[in-house]
Amino acid sequence: MGSANNGNLRAVVQTAEQAGGFVWVISLVDFAAGEVKRSMVSEENFATSDAARDAGNDRLKAMAADR
Repeated sequence: MGSANNGNLRAVVQTAEQAGGFVWVISLVDFAAGEVKRSMVSEENFATSDAARDAGNDRLKAMAADR
């Protein structure tokens, strides 16, 4: 599980099984409020959990660079 944080907000990358493959899930969690602010799920399926996690981490890094 990858993550990036900014104070009490943390973006977390996880993987989940879907349709015989794996997808990445990026969630923005506010730990101070104890709630999930946003979640994104990849549209693409990956053959392995590791491949999905790597792609999710790459997407999170790209989003952070856009900021």
